[in-house]
Amino acid sequence: MVHVKALILKLIMVSLVFLIVLSGFNGYPAVDVVLLSLAVTAVSYVVGDLLILRNSNNIIATISDLALVMALIWLMSIPLLGGGVPFGLVFLTAVIIAAGEWVLHLYMTNVVHPNMESPSPS
Repeated sequence: MVHVKALILKLIMVSLVFLIVLSGFNGYPAVDVVLLSLAVTAVSYVVGDLLILRNSNNIIATISDLALVMALIWLMSIPLLGGGVPFGLVFLTAVIIAAGEWVLHLYMTNVVHPNMESPSPS
């Protein structure tokens, strides 16, 4: 159940940011943006929140999520949005998502992975 709550929180965050930045300010179709947010949420939850965060720390997981979200938006926007999204818009969207991920990772560390050991500083 903790994974369901974390996934829902992440989906809400990603969808809101995508809808505001991509649809609201830039006119991309809302339905396509929601589909993009579903795909980004699923992939980044597994890779960033379950794999990378569990084996590293919040800083590394957040930077990894930034890069992953940028790559996913850029690659998946071609089939879903009918063309590539400009780099600046991709970067802005990913930075906003990364800020939210920082907070979500705190939740993940305390609730989803409460027994997680901190990685050694070496």
